[in-house]
Amino acid sequence: LSGTFSGVAPGARVISLKVGAGDGMVDISQVIAAINWVTENATKNGLNIKVLNLSYGSASTQDYRCDPLAFAAEAAWRKGIVVVAAGGNQGIDREFLAAPALNPNLIAVGASDPVGTLAQDDDTVPPFSSRGAGHRYVDLVAPGMHVLGLRAPGGVVDSSYPDSRVGTRYTRGSGTSQAAAVTAGAAGLLLSVRPTLTPD
Repeated sequence: LSGTFSGVAPGARVISLKVGAGDGMVDISQVIAAINWVTENATKNGLNIKVLNLSYGSASTQDYRCDPLAFAAEAAWRKGIVVVAAGGNQGIDREFLAAPALNPNLIAVGASDPVGTLAQDDDTVPPFSSRGAGHRYVDLVAPGMHVLGLRAPGGVVDSSYPDSRVGTRYTRGSGTSQAAAVTAGAAGLLLSVRPTLTPD
């Protein structure tokens, strides 16, 4: 594969907070600590954090008003940060969205599948993408099938899914986590053009 790819928001400054272990396991308290760090430091030292991408979700069944992860994410929203959260990859088998996406103050994202075309009228929602039900559905869907991203050579995902590699630098992944990242990039682009917009 030759060439380079610029992604959704190539001019964005990205601050990455690593909360997961090498095998992908994540303790919810670490995620909450990272969200709290973003909330407390969003405007310090010239950071100017406007969008928080949470390509993460837990299988909580608590009401969002009682869920500690949803509460931490809402605290970021209250500070004026756009919080984008993955809706979950349990498809229609799970009635609830993943936490913190179940909080209606956040942007809950499901995945779409462009089925290999640029036309939008043939796009579908893949079976794995959680939709929600009753009180809370995803707010939108974004590309979440075979999304190109940078490889982490030797990492768990890279080693477990060698067929997803594209050349030596890239990999393709699917899930609402990829869709949330695409949406976070789009939110960043929108805020760069209209900086007075609120998270709502």
